Amino acid sequence: MLWRDLKAWQIYGANTDVGKTIVSTILCKALQRRAPNAATLYLKPVSTGPVDEADDRHVAKYAPGIISKCLSQFSIPVSPHLAAQIDGPSSKLLRDDKTMISQTKFELNRQLDKGVRYALLETAGGVLSPGPSGTVQADLYRPLRLPSLLVGESKLGGIGTSISAFESLHLRGYDVDSVLLFDDPAWGNAGYLEEHFAKHNIQTTSLPLPPPRQADSRSDEQALNDYYESCVSSPAIHSLIDLLNTKHFSRVSKLTSLPSLAESIIWHPFRQHGIPHNIIAIDSAYNDHFEAYDQASDINFTHQSNSALAVIGLAHPPPQPSRPLTTPLFDASASWWTQGLGHGNPDLSLTAAYAAGRYGHVMFAHSVHAPALDLCYNLLSTLRNPRLARVFFTDNGSTGVEVAVKMALRATCQRYGWKKDDGKNPVGVLGLKGSYHGDTIGVMNCSEPSVYNEKVDWYRPWGYWFDPPQVLLKDGQWTVTVPESFSDDSSHGGSTLTFPSLASIFDYSSRPDHAAFYKSYITSTLHRLVHEQNRRFGALILEPIVMGAGGMIFIDPLFQRTLITTIRENPSLIKPEIAQTTTSDNSQHTDWSGLPFIADEVFTGIPAIFDTFLSNSKTDALLHGHSYTAHPVGCAVANKSLDTMARISTESSVWCGYQSDWRGGEQSTQTDAELFSFFSPHFLHTLSTHPLIHGCWALGSVLAMTLKASGDGGGYSSNVTAGLQARLLATLDSEGRGIHSRVLGDVFGVDCDVINDVANASEFDTIDVHGAMMPA
Repeated sequence: MLWRDLKAWQIYGANTDVGKTIVSTILCKALQRRAPNAATLYLKPVSTGPVDEADDRHVAKYAPGIISKCLSQFSIPVSPHLAAQIDGPSSKLLRDDKTMISQTKFELNRQLDKGVRYALLETAGGVLSPGPSGTVQADLYRPLRLPSLLVGESKLGGIGTSISAFESLHLRGYDVDSVLLFDDPAWGNAGYLEEHFAKHNIQTTSLPLPPPRQADSRSDEQALNDYYESCVSSPAIHSLIDLLNTKHFSRVSKLTSLPSLAESIIWHPFRQHGIPHNIIAIDSAYNDHFEAYDQASDINFTHQSNSALAVIGLAHPPPQPSRPLTTPLFDASASWWTQGLGHGNPDLSLTAAYAAGRYGHVMFAHSVHAPALDLCYNLLSTLRNPRLARVFFTDNGSTGVEVAVKMALRATCQRYGWKKDDGKNPVGVLGLKGSYHGDTIGVMNCSEPSVYNEKVDWYRPWGYWFDPPQVLLKDGQWTVTVPESFSDDSSHGGSTLTFPSLASIFDYSSRPDHAAFYKSYITSTLHRLVHEQNRRFGALILEPIVMGAGGMIFIDPLFQRTLITTIRENPSLIKPEIAQTTTSDNSQHTDWSGLPFIADEVFTGIPAIFDTFLSNSKTDALLHGHSYTAHPVGCAVANKSLDTMARISTESSVWCGYQSDWRGGEQSTQTDAELFSFFSPHFLHTLSTHPLIHGCWALGSVLAMTLKASGDGGGYSSNVTAGLQARLLATLDSEGRGIHSRVLGDVFGVDCDVINDVANASEFDTIDVHGAMMPA
């Protein structure tokens, strides 16, 4: 969090009993003296022990005039997680992480409204000491990501604990503005740490040791008062306060200038720079939210005046409304399908740091490292497909498709004896209309002509694309719309099939008639293309069920299944000279087994395809690679992610709330149990009946809704979703959160991470509908 006119810091300790409260008292007094007209807040979110010994009372006693508060004072002086257990669930003290953060934010904003301009939040124990819920404090307070002050340890062993504490904060994305510790000459920690942290551009401030405890309370109190007065008046503290003020103004200036600086130097992908756009500056991200600055909504944007204030060293800018500069925004696209376990995941950060420390980056040609090999086994075991035996690493999804096409065309041409220069039609691909595989020219040619490729000079469509039946929920009814192109082969062409539930669409055994007319259409189409037009095809490219980037198109899974089985059972449809010899028993082709699988930069293939590249000639090899092939950091994070997702999928408690919403009662089938969404059926029904929505669907973590186009024809070129996108961004809920989204023409999509809990999804439901963001 960041404000223009509130300077807030979190006080962390390298260990317990390192003097955090003494340091907090010194800083509170110094800030109060520096700016006597600006109120200062000391906030202790969690404390343990007797009330008369509480840290907030100590600060209030020795820094009179400041506001000193504690949100949760547990009675027993032990670690907060034990103190919370001892006090029992009947206690009304804050315990869960979400409430702790919410109340802390509320208190900061409330005090800001009352005139507070400085705030210090002191943690309990060390950086990795647990909070009341058991979450370590560096993770507990991470959603706030306040600038941090680290109190180092001055005792023997304190050098190691202080450096370790800093690295724990740094690993989690905290900015440590300064390190403070007492200068105990017996151990020399201060001098060593000053030199060490200077390498990280972090100033270390040494403080004199506190006075020893006196025999009587009056003498002890006087000794402490004298000590605090001496520290507050010291040049070291004056210098530190100057530094902290400068860092605050610099932080505000840098964040608020990001959009304009980006506008002048960055060529953004998928943006028409000829049209004015609002650029969101993302300061940080955690779990499923960005902490972002939106210059368009910052009505008090005063970058120049703030910069001037920083230069002349004023303690605080003129009073402004108390809304924070940054706003939590729900990342509704999961940063374009990438955040399976959320942003800033500490387990993944630790995994990445380990791999970076162990390997950095090492080349992959003619070598191997454990993360890459483990990922190969992990992927193959996750897919559970006996026909997949090898893994090829490439750059990303786009080049993954290019590699797959290279493999498929080589294997097909070798199988059928086709030659590149045999004078016949070139070998193309089969696919589905609405597909989108990436932006490199090769994969562009694997999709039908569309708005994505019509302006690309080298684009040449290399194939044929079936117009697939699509699934939508309309007016509370699940439907499959069959395209008009089916009319020549079936009376169902142009019709709309209705279903009682989403699960019934996946119940293939109850849909033999649909499978039959799908097969008839596919067979006649391929016969026309191959036998009558003499076209040749070497690959079938499918995005399983959902064509995401091409427009969030939910394909009837029965059509894709029938397309696969029809081609497998009828090789003569692809190569006329081949006689029909394979079985037509559908039970042997019930899934996607044997189809190579692309997962962004990792591609799995079957042995027969691999064998086509074997020879004694190096030039016959698959000549494709890049500098960061199978980089260890990415492989290690992928392994950790797959392991975590596998655990989540087997722990019913994680998703059981979603699954129970989607079960069909006592008559539910196995398909009912397997199909569910993070968005409730009631919410979907509400969306589907909205007068501005043409239809919607949800599956797993994904939600999509197509808005009714208002005269612009719909599709990717439509701007009908722009208003909804803007309202979701600007309209905040009770916690001050908005929604950041990406839209595809007339389609608005949402993709949650897989750790999203039921409460978050329910809140999204409430924001979307009851927040009246889509007025009828």
